[in-house]
Amino acid sequence: MKNPLRKRLPRELKDEFGKYLVIFLFMTLTIGLVSGFLVAGKSMVKTYNDSFEEYNIEDGHFILNDEITGTLQNKLEDEEDITVYSLFYKEEEEGEHTYRIYKNREDIDGVSVHKGRIPEKDGEIAIDRKFADSADLKVGDKVTLDKKEYEITGLVALSDYSALFRSNTDLMFDAQNFTVAVVTPEAFNRISDNNLKYCYAWKYDNTSLTDKEKKDKSDDIKTFLAKNAVMTDFVPEPDNQAIHFAGDDMGSDTAMVMVLLYIVIIIMAFIFAVTSISTIEKESTVIGTLRASGYTRKELVIHYMELPMIIMFIGAIIGNILGYTIFKDIVAAIYYNSYSLTVYTTIWSPYAFVMTTIIPCVLMFVINLFMLTKMLKLSPLKFIRRDLKKRKNRKAVKIPEWKFFTRFRTRIIFQNISSYIIMLIGIAFSSIMLLFGLVMQPVLNDYKKTIIDNMPCKYQYILKMPVEIKYNEAEKYAITKLEMQRDNGLNDEFTVYGLNEDSQYFDIDFSGLKDNEIYVSDGVLDKYRLKKGDTITLKEKYEDKEYTYKIAGSYVYPSSLAVFMDIDRFRDDFDKPDTYYSGYFTDNELDIDEKYVATKLTQNDMTIVADQLTDSMGRMFYIWLVFAVALYMLMVYLLSKIILEKNSNAISIVKILGYKGNEIMRLYVAATAIVVFISLVISVPLSDFTIGFLWRAIMGTYPGWLAYKAPSYVLVEMFVIGVAAYSIIGALQYKKIRKIPMDEALKNVE
Repeated sequence: MKNPLRKRLPRELKDEFGKYLVIFLFMTLTIGLVSGFLVAGKSMVKTYNDSFEEYNIEDGHFILNDEITGTLQNKLEDEEDITVYSLFYKEEEEGEHTYRIYKNREDIDGVSVHKGRIPEKDGEIAIDRKFADSADLKVGDKVTLDKKEYEITGLVALSDYSALFRSNTDLMFDAQNFTVAVVTPEAFNRISDNNLKYCYAWKYDNTSLTDKEKKDKSDDIKTFLAKNAVMTDFVPEPDNQAIHFAGDDMGSDTAMVMVLLYIVIIIMAFIFAVTSISTIEKESTVIGTLRASGYTRKELVIHYMELPMIIMFIGAIIGNILGYTIFKDIVAAIYYNSYSLTVYTTIWSPYAFVMTTIIPCVLMFVINLFMLTKMLKLSPLKFIRRDLKKRKNRKAVKIPEWKFFTRFRTRIIFQNISSYIIMLIGIAFSSIMLLFGLVMQPVLNDYKKTIIDNMPCKYQYILKMPVEIKYNEAEKYAITKLEMQRDNGLNDEFTVYGLNEDSQYFDIDFSGLKDNEIYVSDGVLDKYRLKKGDTITLKEKYEDKEYTYKIAGSYVYPSSLAVFMDIDRFRDDFDKPDTYYSGYFTDNELDIDEKYVATKLTQNDMTIVADQLTDSMGRMFYIWLVFAVALYMLMVYLLSKIILEKNSNAISIVKILGYKGNEIMRLYVAATAIVVFISLVISVPLSDFTIGFLWRAIMGTYPGWLAYKAPSYVLVEMFVIGVAAYSIIGALQYKKIRKIPMDEALKNVE
């Protein structure tokens, strides 16, 4: 026999449409956003990993001063068991933009076409899609290179440039001013050879080499070339930032998304608990009548769980549909806004489905089952009498002799204290997300300013080989890279500087230091929670050799994780000649042939990290901000609605007593406003503390360190947003108060 209670479901949905709409939107938005993020992230990572084979990405490349001879190339390939490919390129300037131009590629480092097509004739060019977005270029536009006009026929991604690093030693890629491009061989030959680079890529013939074997093999290739040719650059694939930077970063976003998911699940648990209690309290007489009529607890539990679970199920379905369509594309656009990735294919993610759908559904089922089962243990008579308290009534809290409205509002708060506590917790979690969306831009701006204020000099040269100069103020230094191994399996790269003891650019006193003592940048102490006197162990990237140092002090150097030591100590520790140096610090530009310069760092190069992060992550900040405000408003609306419904009988009575709508609003809406205000006052500093704590977990997956500090104006802005959002909700609640009839009290005479 069909359960007649199901006939109540459409009517209950109509009566409680606002509450169930909020739950539906809450679940749909959460599942859609997080599912879209996880699906797009997993798809992007898989596409990136597959691209090595699909596009035949190089195992390394080198640049020679002259074109390699056929005899030397054959000898290199035979001795080292590799295949060498020509990847010549030319660089041309157009305003502030640098174009690195290659011939159309076929055999190695393939090209992925996003829009348009590969150039087919002279006068055509395909440029990097990410750069085109930054420079506001599109298919059909024209650019002038070497005094010749080229039409853009395609927006592409070169598989060996997933991040647009101009040089492998750059601190950050630069998709705003640098791009790679391809043209036909005929067009390439017509471009001036003034900036022609004889670049060659290689692939190992043995595809089963281990990382250690590849490192040894690349060292052999480098040694061979050093003996037989003039080499100006040499980059093995594992060290190539243009290839690996994007892939290393994409996997790290999961930690941030999972923090969001856990916060949302906790908020959901609280909201569902309050909703279940509210439903039981509102329909206690109905439940008592049904129980007295012979309905079992099991039947009533199933009945009261049906509608929430149906809404939840529909929200989950629509959320997943949105996640695999709209939200997936939004998140993919964030990745594409950061990197020059190849075209990706969406893949089904069981992990995303379990985390965003199965777990929330199970959570709602368990919480509702627990609450309903617990409450329905009461006798039918207690339900009919609305006596739902298992404990005896306690004495009312004595309130001081305040004004009537103040005492009334205080009493409302005490009567709904459980709901208000949950509201405070929900506002706190929403505020954490809101602050994260608001604070990132100021953090990046502060990082940029700190870098500029603490630059040791205007120019920093890193040389490919020693070059002596006559300029007296140019100071020699030595530099190398080491790694610190971490418990999470990731490694951080440290820059080790060897400085003159009386350096005019670094105010560090090396006198009196013991053999194993060094200075570190302040970011090292901050990131790893170290202090003066602690020790750190660094190692060679591909070797087993380790170096253990004791921290003698710190130096403000925000551009990297750095170690500073006397240059003589540097030469001893790393087995370098007594006259060894890597480059120059100087406040004036030096006259050094470009072929000897690996990198020239200026203020622009140092701040490009913050500029690029702002450009890449801007959309992410916006999504976090919008989602946090939506979550806050949905949660506060639902809980304030439940509180009004619980007090509908009392509101009806005060209407009978002659109170006007504005006066009732001063009682009930103002009571909730007071709680919201107090919650915001508590949540703002609490959010600041929590973000500071979570910052380590989030930034711990990144290779460098970005210090967290929330400016005071951001905290004020956060408070104002919370107040403004509740003002909208308060207006909606005022409308609901006006609709409560006076006869409501007469229907519920106890």
